[in-house]
Order: sequence, then structure tokens, then C-alpha cells
Amino acid sequence: MIATDTPECPGWIRELVRFLPLKNLLFCYGNIHDRISCPVRDSATRAISWLELEPPQFFTRFLIDKNYEVVGSFDPVDGLTFCTPAMEGLYKKLQSGKPVTPTTSITPQPATGASGPPPPPGNAPCLDGDPLSQAGCQEDPGKEGIKDPIQVMKGMRMALTNSSIPCAFVVNLASRLVTSPSYLAEQEKVLFTQMLKASLTARTVMRPDGGAWNNALILICDKLNDLPAFLYLNNPRARSIHIPRPDASDRSRFIQRTYRAFHKTPGILETEPSPELQGLFTALTDGLTYYELWSLVSLSRLEKEPLSNIRKICERYKYGVTDSEWDKIDPARLEGAESFIRGRVKGQNVAVAAVLDIVKRAKMGLSAGTGGVSSRPRGVLFFAGPTGVGKTEMAKTLAELLFGQEERCIRFDMSEYNAPQSDQRLLGAPPGYVGYEEGGQLTKAVRENPFSILLFDEIEKAHGSIFDKFLQILDDGRLTDGKGETVYFSESIIIFTSNLGTVAEAGASSPQAMVSPDQPYHQMREAILSGIRQHFNYELKRPEILNRFGENFVVFDFIRPPLDEEIVDLLLDKLKKAIREGKDTELVIEEPVRNTLITLARQNLAHGGRGIRNIVDAALINPLSRSLFDLGLDKGVRLRLLELIDNGEEAPVRFTLKIQETPCT
Repeated sequence: MIATDTPECPGWIRELVRFLPLKNLLFCYGNIHDRISCPVRDSATRAISWLELEPPQFFTRFLIDKNYEVVGSFDPVDGLTFCTPAMEGLYKKLQSGKPVTPTTSITPQPATGASGPPPPPGNAPCLDGDPLSQAGCQEDPGKEGIKDPIQVMKGMRMALTNSSIPCAFVVNLASRLVTSPSYLAEQEKVLFTQMLKASLTARTVMRPDGGAWNNALILICDKLNDLPAFLYLNNPRARSIHIPRPDASDRSRFIQRTYRAFHKTPGILETEPSPELQGLFTALTDGLTYYELWSLVSLSRLEKEPLSNIRKICERYKYGVTDSEWDKIDPARLEGAESFIRGRVKGQNVAVAAVLDIVKRAKMGLSAGTGGVSSRPRGVLFFAGPTGVGKTEMAKTLAELLFGQEERCIRFDMSEYNAPQSDQRLLGAPPGYVGYEEGGQLTKAVRENPFSILLFDEIEKAHGSIFDKFLQILDDGRLTDGKGETVYFSESIIIFTSNLGTVAEAGASSPQAMVSPDQPYHQMREAILSGIRQHFNYELKRPEILNRFGENFVVFDFIRPPLDEEIVDLLLDKLKKAIREGKDTELVIEEPVRNTLITLARQNLAHGGRGIRNIVDAALINPLSRSLFDLGLDKGVRLRLLELIDNGEEAPVRFTLKIQETPCT
């Protein structure tokens, strides 16, 4: 029988044991489409083994173990069925309303010697050498009973009102009995009102030993709010019980029981997995169901990967890839990471150091408090600071450094997600809503490119509902989209950017700057961090989000001299390269032109590198493009930019260039 008195017995089963004698209406919801693992005690040896059953079979066996003499199972497909003809006959007597004489228990006995796990679901292999349990009632797909829910409920209600024969009924797929719990059709209203009435009129059956059975109705549903609220609100006879996914101890126990089922490497002696391998398996399978754990066994056999390669097996299952792109990163490229980053992002010593740490941590795959393996993202950074100082450019640089292309930085402008239903755009609309088929923008992007940099730009502009999703990503490393599919973020690096703390909202008046290039970096950094804390703690009232970011805040400094000169030179080098490759023209920029650009840029440092680029566009690119168009220059020439003339803001054309054209030698 099911050993509900052992410490290893899942907590929700012990909760079921506690409240079955106290409540008449039980709602079991959550991980209901998975198999249920429960401890079973051998009646002869008293040894404990573990059994996996489908939910309807588990509840049937559980109730029979509790000596209920009538245990019925109903679902909209197969109707009302019973384990034995004797149970069905006893039920028919009860539903007629006639008195029935109490009988002795008609509990089916387990098959002799049945102590091992049941056959795994789907195509998963059976355990070599382990007998398969046939104990309890098995569902017969060809057997059908009465399917009309209202008719069935009438009979159940009559049986539940008897006080001589202990009865319990399990309604599987209860969520499929209703279209919308808030807008019930007439027949649905009748059905669920009958359920409520059944819970209110169910009787207690006294036992010979002085105990009692509660006649009970158990509803198995996806979510509690799938059913009409009047069933459980203010109903003292009702109790809801959540069925969770396998926790760490469940997954550890699974691998101890099933390691023989994985692919065996020829010539290698099979031994019980080491504690380290068990810990690795437990960490990598966080969030998986029992069915998915068995899928790992099947995948191991199909692709001939032994249990020792469990990381590779999990990556193939979660991401559909053969090899992790983190393992393919060229070590030589990482050795030159600092110079590579500094070549694209000027200055920002603090940011460069933080990014280099994240690169090394992501490569190693370590995380605190996880035994060396984590299901959380490979790295999390929060870039703060003034506009135009390189926050977005740093994220793109990191993507090119790690994965060889900027496109692996997937950017989400959070100002586009400030509406109440914006989370549906990220995760996908629920079934029946517009856009359901398209899926979520975030989940779709991560499913297609699990090895990527996710950039959430200007995070303070997102709607508050989206932060709940970020909490789940940062804690669990996974999300479930609108289609019910799980997307994993454990191979991604997540970067948030924000301008919080750089300007103060002044009501209806214009925003006022809180920081300026005149401040030392340490003062500016403290002002920005104070603004961030103010926003999350007092405006959003979500301090738990701030806590998830931890110590990952990186405050970017203003662009200060002489960094502005380096940025001007960087932009000029890119311009020369573009003209040489596109026009077959050599561009020579004389020192007076460069000095004028630096002077103009220095007047606009409050807007950072973006402001410098705007100056170069206006003062150099525009007049140069105009000259190239007007002169109709041939290819293969050298252009010397001798002087940049500022004609003043009032002039029709503010900037003009003196250009000398010579043939290339």
C-alpha cells in the first residue's frame, strides 16, 4: 500500500491524507498531466519502493488503500468507470437510494512480488531487471461508462449521501467540463451546482474501530480558477491541494532508481552514479516533470549518450542543439577580451571590469548556492548611467565577443511594453486571444537562439506586470509561454539598461538633470544608485525586484575629455573605411578638421557618445555627402579635407568643407 507515513512521502500526498477525513470536496491542481511518484510499502517485507502512476490511477489506488469500498473515476471521454464489477454493482445500489448493508472491504490485492517502478511513459525504456508493478487499478481505454456529466453527478450525489458504505469519486480533466468559469452555460450551471450540493450533503461513514470515512468528491483540474468560484469560496467543506513538479529530492531519487535505464557504454562497468553526478543531474533537470525525466532516458538511448554526459543530454533536450556554444568559444578570443571591448567602448573602466567578470563566470557556468550548476541565466547585468555613454554598445560588443556576431544581442525596447497586457506580447497571448498562433516575442527569440545576449533597454518604462516575469527568469531560468511550452534562459546573458537617477521627474514641468559631467564619478554613481533604489522601493513598491539584481549594477560614467577625442577618432576611422570600401576613394582628414570636430563635440558631452556622433553627422557627414554628390567624383581619387567651416546657426547651410581632390598614386 502507499506509505504515506514515511518522511520521503511528498508533502501534497500527506496533505491529502490529513484533509480527506475532514473535507468532502477536494481540488487537486497543478502538475496534473504528469505521472505521480509515491512510496509503496511491501506488505510482507515492509520495504519501501517507489511507484509511478497516472493521476487517476494514483487517486484510485490511494482511496482503495484507505478502504473506500466504492471508488469511481469519471472523465468527459470515458465516462464513469470502476475498478471491479463488484464496486460498480454496489454503486448502482447506492445511487438508487435504497439502504445497503455494509460489507467487508473489497480492496483488490497487489500482484505478488510487485515492488519496482511501473513502465515509463511514451517510448521511454523499461528498467532492466526491475519488475513492473501491476498493483492497483489500471485504466482500460476500451471501457466506457455513462458520459453525461449531469446524469453521473446525480448518481454520485446519491451515493455520497449514504452513511453505510464509504464512497469516493475522482473527476479527472475537470477543467474540460466548463467553457468559462465566469460565464457558465445553463447546463454547466446545473452541473456545478449539483457538485456543490453533493459536497454539502455528503455523509460520514463510521468505522468498526471508531474511526470514520468522509464520503468525498475529488476534482483534478489544471488551475483552481478553471472552475466556478462558488464551489470553493466560503465553502468550509472544500480544500485545494497543489500538486508540484518534482523537487530536488524527487529528481535525485529518480536517478538513483533509473540510472540502469540510460545508454550503457560498451566495456564500461555500470556503477551507481556518484554523489557529484546525482547533484549535477538534479541541478540540470530543475523544473522538469517525471515524463520529461523519462524523455531524457529515451534521448540517452536514441543518441547513445551515457548518463555521464547528462549535461549534453539536457542541452539537446532543452535547446535542440548538439553542442553548447559556450564550449565552442575560442579561448584565444577570450584572452583578448579586454582589448576587444576597449576598442569599441571607450573608457568605462568599471563597466569593462564587470563585463569581463561576467564573461569568465558565464564560460565556467558557476552560480552561488547551486552546487556548481545553476538553471539561472549565465549572467545578469544592470547597466545604469546617462544616455549615450555606451550601455547598448557594450551589450552588442559582448554578443560579438562571445558568439561572433552583434545579431546575437536580442534587444527589447521596454518603452514598447508599457501597456497593461504587454506581458502577452513577450510570452504570447493565451488560447483564444488574438496573436496566440504567433507566440511571444521574447519566448520565440530565446527558443530560436538560446545562446544569446538578451538586452532589455530602458527597463523603467516597462509595465509593472512584466517585472513578475523577470522575477521568474532570474530565479528559475525558465518561462512558460502562452502555448504552455517551457522556454529556458539558462544559456543566456541578460542585460537591463536604465537612465534612472540621471533626471528627476518634476511633475508637469520639464525633467531636471540630477547628474552632470562636472561631478566626480563616485558622486554621480551614488546619485544614480539612489535614484534606482527610490524607483523600485517607493514608486514601483517592488523591493524584491531590486534584490534580484543584487550587486550586478554597473554605472557608466559620462564621456569626459580626453575620451571624446578617442570617440571622434573612432568615428572618423569608420568613415574612412566605409568610403574606401564603398567608393574606392581615399579620405584624408587634416588636423584642423579633426580639431574643429572635437571642439564641437566637447560642447555636447551631456549627450554622451550619441551626442558626439550627432555632431560628426551634422558637421562632417552631411557636408561631405553634399560635396560628393555635387562634384560627381570618379572612383580611385584621394580627397583631402582641409578645413571645416562653421557658418553659424543662422546660416542656410551651417557647415561647409574645403576639399582638395588628387588622383591616388
